[in-house]
Amino acid sequence: MKVLIIGGTSFVGRHIVEKLLEKGHEVVLFNRGKSNPSVFPELKRILGDRRKDAAKLANEKWEAVIDTSTYTPADLEPILENILTDHYTFISTISVYTDFKQGPVKENASVFEKKVQGDKVTGETYGPFKVMCERLIEERLGDRALIIRPGIVVGPADPTDRFTYWTIKLNGKGPVLIPGSKKSKVQWIDARDLAEFTVSQMEKKATGIFNVAADSISMEEFVSSLAAGELETTWADDSDLLDKGVQTFELPFWIPISTDFPEGFILVNNEKAKSAGLTLRSLEQSAKDTLEWSKTEGVTQLKAGLDEEKERDLLKSLKK
Repeated sequence: MKVLIIGGTSFVGRHIVEKLLEKGHEVVLFNRGKSNPSVFPELKRILGDRRKDAAKLANEKWEAVIDTSTYTPADLEPILENILTDHYTFISTISVYTDFKQGPVKENASVFEKKVQGDKVTGETYGPFKVMCERLIEERLGDRALIIRPGIVVGPADPTDRFTYWTIKLNGKGPVLIPGSKKSKVQWIDARDLAEFTVSQMEKKATGIFNVAADSISMEEFVSSLAAGELETTWADDSDLLDKGVQTFELPFWIPISTDFPEGFILVNNEKAKSAGLTLRSLEQSAKDTLEWSKTEGVTQLKAGLDEEKERDLLKSLKK
């Protein structure tokens, strides 16, 4: 198939392009050429800003389009005005959901309905903007639209370092501060599993909405799966961390258990995607590959997690 990728050189998009090439598709990239411009030198590129240069896409028809980098309607409108395609895949997010009180949510659960003014993406506007984009795509493309809602994406080339933080910390000597209850749940999706599912659904010209996430496990299982050797760990209760001023997600994958998050995380039901063919590699494999990638890339300054001094201070205060 002749496939246009909007984005395609950073993390999720990069893994999707690799999977497309592996399966023999003809891939064209449309992006600004700023993120990892040296990857995929063999591919045709249409250079441009999606808001200013989308008209460059109007000269061709694409069998499929995969949009990996839209955040706001202002990003999307110019694309939809100029694109001609048989199938459009939009990478959205599980952050569109508004209510996690009843456990893992299904694709038909409530989403943000408010219209966000302006164009600034923040923690508060990210989910609502994605909903607005989903609605635009559904209105314009109808039965040609596939919407993928991934959970927290992990794996090699992750620019957020959320999962990388734990792979590195839990493969050191410690002591390591572990947040929350051992029974609280966590969930993720390896970028390569996400890419495999996205491409396979594109090939089928599947439509509709899919939550794409791994099966949830307890934080205790998460830690034991990633930890290597004799590692010294200290578990800190939600209340202790909150009392010390630690913010939600300041420690990656940590959300305090509450009425809004009774299992301590944003969890989705993945049965629809699994029934459609979603396959999941082991957490251990994701961790191993991510750790190897971080060593190869020389990752030392992590963007996520506590700095060592703050962690030491918290560990000391918890032992008093």
